[in-house]
Amino acid sequence: MNTDSDDSSLSTELQNYQRAQHDHELFDVYPLPPTPSHYNHLITPEWEDAYFPCPNPTGITNTRRRIHREGHWHRSVQVWVVQRVSCGDNRFTIRVLLQRRSRYKDTHPNLLDVSCAGHVDAGENIVHCALRELREELGGVSNVVQQCTLDDLERGKAFVVTSSIRGETKQFGSFICNEYQDVFILWWKDDKVLMEAHMFAPINKDEVQGFEIVEGRDLIHRLRRGDEELVPHSMDYVDALARAFSLE
Repeated sequence: MNTDSDDSSLSTELQNYQRAQHDHELFDVYPLPPTPSHYNHLITPEWEDAYFPCPNPTGITNTRRRIHREGHWHRSVQVWVVQRVSCGDNRFTIRVLLQRRSRYKDTHPNLLDVSCAGHVDAGENIVHCALRELREELGGVSNVVQQCTLDDLERGKAFVVTSSIRGETKQFGSFICNEYQDVFILWWKDDKVLMEAHMFAPINKDEVQGFEIVEGRDLIHRLRRGDEELVPHSMDYVDALARAFSLE
């Protein structure tokens, strides 16, 4: 019976979970949407002025652990890295980079997700947060990361959506993730180079375990039918994403 080895393995596992997220990160708390019917919807001009294009924080901050345990509304960024490839005769295909979330994440472990995503820290600028997450999660030698500027992200802002999801993980128990999600589309800049998964690498491998390239129309179809390998999104989100990819 090798208890020292078992204790060492448990200690390593715990460290991996701790590196995959920082429970004591501080996030701004945002007001609830106007009514529950506004959950999982695009924010549009028809919303109250206090909510469009996105509400202001309440002035209260809370830790990541309490945010997810108690269901406080907070803000995140999501960046889709996309390449348009010509097929001739005015036809094209859309290639989309997906990340596979680490098994150590406190929400949606092991699932395929948006190319790059992260929570907005308390007081942090939204676009600066998106650029920070790109560099942390994608890294690599890809030109989309090395050459990406704040202006690229500003131009790539596509929409803001509310997202309310409940779930449970073995390590962390139940969670309530209520977010205002700022969604960006970042187009691959080099038409001569095909975007490939091996071009990307996270700084912290305990957050992201790998990358895949998928075809855009197939991704939209899988999201609409609720493919359990993908982090779920509302139909409002998926429809807006299809339009942003110029697929509809």
